[in-house]
Amino acid sequence: MKNIKRSLILILLSFSLGTAAQDILWDVDLTGFFDNREYKYSGQTSQTFFGTRLSPEIGVGVLNNKHRIMAGGSWIQPMGSKKSENTLDLTAYYRYESPKFKMSFGSFARTQLIETLPAFLQYDSLTIFRPNITGALFQYMGQKGYGEIYIDWRQMQTEKRREAFIIVGSGRWQPGIFYTGGNLVMNHLARSGKATEGQSVTDDIVIHPYVGLNLTKFVSPLDSLTIQCGYLLSMERNRGIGDWHHPQGITAELLAEWRFIGLKNTFYSGGNQQPFYPQLGSQLNQGDPFYQAKLYNRTDIYFYFFRNRFVNCMASVNFHTTRSHVDLQQQLIVRFNLNNENWKRRNEPSRKDRLKNIL
Repeated sequence: MKNIKRSLILILLSFSLGTAAQDILWDVDLTGFFDNREYKYSGQTSQTFFGTRLSPEIGVGVLNNKHRIMAGGSWIQPMGSKKSENTLDLTAYYRYESPKFKMSFGSFARTQLIETLPAFLQYDSLTIFRPNITGALFQYMGQKGYGEIYIDWRQMQTEKRREAFIIVGSGRWQPGIFYTGGNLVMNHLARSGKATEGQSVTDDIVIHPYVGLNLTKFVSPLDSLTIQCGYLLSMERNRGIGDWHHPQGITAELLAEWRFIGLKNTFYSGGNQQPFYPQLGSQLNQGDPFYQAKLYNRTDIYFYFFRNRFVNCMASVNFHTTRSHVDLQQQLIVRFNLNNENWKRRNEPSRKDRLKNIL
């Protein structure tokens, strides 16, 4: 017994001495969401999401916090549900940060991404209910642009469950008012360990180059104004059949903000971007099911109640227009974030440093 006590004391002393050269890091992120969808379009489902998501993390950093190990969880509780109906996902990852290069490995928050993916690549409900990326992330930030690539291992293969992963590359270069960039995505859905008859490996590849103009400095009454257009190509194949589907189309986007009010309009015209969605759903296609339509326009009118380095609270009314329907969506998303870095600067005024919305 004495030997055990001595060993415990030595371990505690060693840990105390070791942490003297380390920093204790922490982060608490809370998101409340209300998302009401009144859809008549046949490819969509009318439903309401209402809940809270709490994601605390704690860890250590060394060498001026360039190297970090963080652990925590992400707990989601839908309103009106029982405690047994909540979800809890583990967060545990290594993070490296330098002025230009960053990387993460493990299970880490999706909010680490530089760029929010467009709706045809990432459906907003998946962003809410699957807050973590499980895999690896590599990021580069330069004076005139950025690039990032990550792999998200969404499902591990078992006897009944199919293996699924996604590889995403995004980047942008902006030398002045003109900018160009793109997204390259590969979704892979493999067979389960004991595959049923007719189950086959399926691939989904998406290519989206775009160009745009940032006209903000020419429209002084507005806080921001950007215009963007792009080309969207998907290539999908069920290997059991062998034929490739390659729907393509054009995209256009307008974004304007003035003080606490914003308008975002996105337009698509072309082929059905998700031909296998009726059979495989979000197991294969991670984007918004509205992109099954050959003509689709989305108009978001949104308002910021709060937008600073700690809180982002936004309400929006979204109109989804296809050839057959005009569908309505209302959203209220509030995100609060507090960590060891912004806590030190909690009383400093800052208008430019603003917390990102999760969508």
